[in-house]
Amino acid sequence: MTAPAQRGRAGERGLVRGCCAGLIALIVVVAVLVLLLRVTGDPGLGAPPAGPDDGGSPAAIAGALGAEVETELGRPGARGAVVLVSEQDLSTLAAADNPDPDMFTAVKVRARGAQLWVSADSHLGPLAVLVTARITLSLRPGGQVTPTVEELDVGDQAIPGFMQSAIDPRGDAVLSFASLVSGVGLSRYGLECLVVMPGRGVELGFHAPLLSADPGYCAANPLPEAISEG
Repeated sequence: MTAPAQRGRAGERGLVRGCCAGLIALIVVVAVLVLLLRVTGDPGLGAPPAGPDDGGSPAAIAGALGAEVETELGRPGARGAVVLVSEQDLSTLAAADNPDPDMFTAVKVRARGAQLWVSADSHLGPLAVLVTARITLSLRPGGQVTPTVEELDVGDQAIPGFMQSAIDPRGDAVLSFASLVSGVGLSRYGLECLVVMPGRGVELGFHAPLLSADPGYCAANPLPEAISEG
């Protein structure tokens, strides 16, 4: 093969490599732009947290709900009492127990489907973002409410599980019911059930100290919506 032909083929290979490199760079730039749009996008959380607002602290909320439980259990033949922890109350709990208030601000909780969505303003480097933890609740024996993060979103982008702790180190501590159920107003009663009520909050069922727990009491005795809205 002559030298000019070899130079021509080498030039063609260089042109192909240059085109491929340019195409890859373009794909990377587009992917980065799409990711930026997703992480700064609207996650579609819906309406602001619903009331009523039972107080500005876990202790105040426990006191208000404890008074409701006392009234209900004082009725003749009462087996249990169901109260609503509204989305606004849940937001107060999440803000009060926020383990990293400098990193996560304006904490809000919404009930969506069978989950609670805990959102907070945060940042990734220079970018202002909204971080949302989608959690489920379970009730362990002894009345301990355990939250589990099922999904973590930044803006409109779901974060893979192996990256979640780097984005939000709070993990399952993003929401705690401990300060509520151990409050003066509620600690004397036994927590026996819970149900997430979409658009409203969480209904908690309590029984008198001398009675045994009935895990199905909340489902069998839901609060009328007009009452739960205060």
